[in-house]
Amino acid sequence: MPFEQFNDSYLKNILQNSENLNKAYTSAFSKISEQISGIDQRFTGRARLLPYSELLENLSGKSRLFAYSELLENLSGKSRLMPQDKLIQDNLYIDLNKQISSWQKLLQPSLNISQPSRQLKEIVLASRVWDKSFTEVTRQIQELNLFSKHPALVQSLLKPSRVYTDFVEKTYQRLEQSPSEKFDWALETSLHLAEDQLLTATELLVNIIAVPEDEELALREIDLLLPIVQQDELITIVESCEEEDEESLILLSPAAQASAQVNRIWKLIVQCNEVMQTKEQKEMFKPTTKLIEACTNLHWIIPQNKLSFANFIDYFYFTFYEGAGKDNLRFLIKHGGVLDEKTDCDFIWCIKHLRNKWLRHDADHGKETDIKKSWKDLSDKFKWLGINHTPIREEDFRKLHRSLLKEAESFLEKILEKLIS
Repeated sequence: MPFEQFNDSYLKNILQNSENLNKAYTSAFSKISEQISGIDQRFTGRARLLPYSELLENLSGKSRLFAYSELLENLSGKSRLMPQDKLIQDNLYIDLNKQISSWQKLLQPSLNISQPSRQLKEIVLASRVWDKSFTEVTRQIQELNLFSKHPALVQSLLKPSRVYTDFVEKTYQRLEQSPSEKFDWALETSLHLAEDQLLTATELLVNIIAVPEDEELALREIDLLLPIVQQDELITIVESCEEEDEESLILLSPAAQASAQVNRIWKLIVQCNEVMQTKEQKEMFKPTTKLIEACTNLHWIIPQNKLSFANFIDYFYFTFYEGAGKDNLRFLIKHGGVLDEKTDCDFIWCIKHLRNKWLRHDADHGKETDIKKSWKDLSDKFKWLGINHTPIREEDFRKLHRSLLKEAESFLEKILEKLIS
């Protein structure tokens, strides 16, 4: 539907901006179509992305405009929205328009230069990654009719695209003021890494998204800091590093390695569910609203203090405890699963205790003997995760984060091994 046919001026504005972005894409593609191979050779770390022919093919203004108009038609069903959902709808309008405008602004200065620059090629590729991710997620949302059923969940699902857009915009601002080639290299590597992470996270998310039976979201404003944290890590690393390629540099970023581990965790969750379904049994980790929200956000969370660590633990709790049946945990032998609750589930009891006796509830509750036991158990959990004291510093929370990711991966590998043995 052309933007002129929308009665809502807000929708017209978004689609008009989309059409301007399409024109910018077409102009950019005509400038750089014969020079893409140079990027392939220079940035070895980007070989993990999609083939560039796929990223740059079908830069059709009509197809992209159609996709956005279809999205907006779904968003514009005002008659079926409750008042609180109308606010969510308005926020989605604002968010989408801001993202489209950001990409248009990023492309425009480079288009005004007579010779295509490396920056123009980079921006086009980055914008195509955003477009691919956004399109895949919204296609799933539309197929499941989540706009009308779960508008708050839709808002959560589209947040990573906004985080990525903001990150790219701020990084190009930093590149304009870069003091050295090493600084440039760190910034460019962080951009390529974020592209890879967005595509990988999107691929995993579309395998998880479903129509949940419940409507309960965490509904907290969560800071998704992964791109910023790993960029700062890379800037620090390049000052003293002797690595000569991006992939080797990325391996030195703790945040990047944590994100890669989250990817492995969600792949294992999908595999466990698939094995259960082929056995004509219920999914082991049911896609509740909170579990879908966890899959959306866990890739991008890097705990730096008690508050952000609590958010991380919440998502682990929603995934591994509530998502697995809570009082009737489906991975336990006594509920038809494969694990012994006394010998195989230390990881589960750890996240439950951290949440219920420290992060979301008060350990100083009940009889004095109960209080002492709660604190003793909490101390034991910290030691099990490699911390000999109450976490206080950022490095403490980062260590807890790494330890729990490792335990989660081992836990899921154990389930999968027992399921297929």
